[in-house]
Amino acid sequence: MLCIGSVYAWSIIAAELMESCAFSGTQSQLIFGLVILTFPTTMIVLGKSKIRKYPKVIGYLSALFFSLGYFLASLSKGNFTVIFLGIGLLAGIGTGLGYWLALTYPVQCFPNKKGLVTGIVSAGFGLGAVFMSEIAEIILLKGHDVLYLMKFLAILYGAIIIIAANFVYSICNLPPSSISKSSFSNIIKEKKFRKLFIGLFLGTFAGLLIIGSLKMIGSQYQIENHIIVLGIALFALSNFLGRIFWGFMSDFYQTNKIVFWDLLLQALAILSLIIVPLTNVSYLIIIFFIGFGFGGNFVLFAKETAQIYGVENLGQIYPYVFMGYALAGILGPFSGGLLADASDSYTSAILLASAMSLCGALIFRFSKIQGINKNE
Repeated sequence: MLCIGSVYAWSIIAAELMESCAFSGTQSQLIFGLVILTFPTTMIVLGKSKIRKYPKVIGYLSALFFSLGYFLASLSKGNFTVIFLGIGLLAGIGTGLGYWLALTYPVQCFPNKKGLVTGIVSAGFGLGAVFMSEIAEIILLKGHDVLYLMKFLAILYGAIIIIAANFVYSICNLPPSSISKSSFSNIIKEKKFRKLFIGLFLGTFAGLLIIGSLKMIGSQYQIENHIIVLGIALFALSNFLGRIFWGFMSDFYQTNKIVFWDLLLQALAILSLIIVPLTNVSYLIIIFFIGFGFGGNFVLFAKETAQIYGVENLGQIYPYVFMGYALAGILGPFSGGLLADASDSYTSAILLASAMSLCGALIFRFSKIQGINKNE
């Protein structure tokens, strides 16, 4: 999770591609968007395949695709298509394989603490940007370009994922999935499934739009560069803390209420970027709360999917809920890049992100669906 979560420091690579390879804001965010689209799609395919019974194999394949994608991009000489397919598609597949493996097995082993365990495991993904941002800063300050950075990540992270895969075992004796093809087609038509899907889409749309443009937004408001880099690391740290906090809270309180407060916090924090005078200190405080709210998306909806449909079905159902995140991954960063290119400012993009998160909060505040939580 720490390795594949490096995608959350994408704004560092995006800014370098825009500067050294003449990428537009839209192009840089299309690559990021394809990663976010590819890895939930990979999870859906994996959830239906026989390979899911062999955790080590999944880990090895994750390392292979992740490394191959970044290594191919490092040889691209700045060609958009090669980087788009290398990182967006191949590394996206590797990310999906790793995410499914790291999330599914631990949650199945601790069914009575789904929220907390989901928070702890997914927190690794959120924390990945801390290490990535520090590695990137060191390499770039030494005079290396972004292509060298990609090659370094391909070798280092690929090796770490392979080593980690050797420590994953199938230790839980769970009953087979109770979801048949016929019953599954009915599940995705249910209101509670649509509510989870739409809620995850709205919440992650807002966060991903900001994440993908975090460095550029800081530059627009004349925030010092080292503070921007620190902000990216702080975002990852708060994302990490938020996942654990919201997951812990969801084991004790109704999910509708927890999601409402989570998405409302995210909406207000994003809006603060344009209504609060930004200094180095205020910028870091705001970024902390955006990350803290954003992290909850990846705990609350996964936990609630397991709560509603059973932990034995999590690997099959959650990838489809997670497609809300995939859709947000395409539309969120793309919308942010498009609005920035059109207006030469990120103000409109920030307003859109805040509005989307607020809509998600209101849906969970006023939409009461029987059965969405065992306590409701």
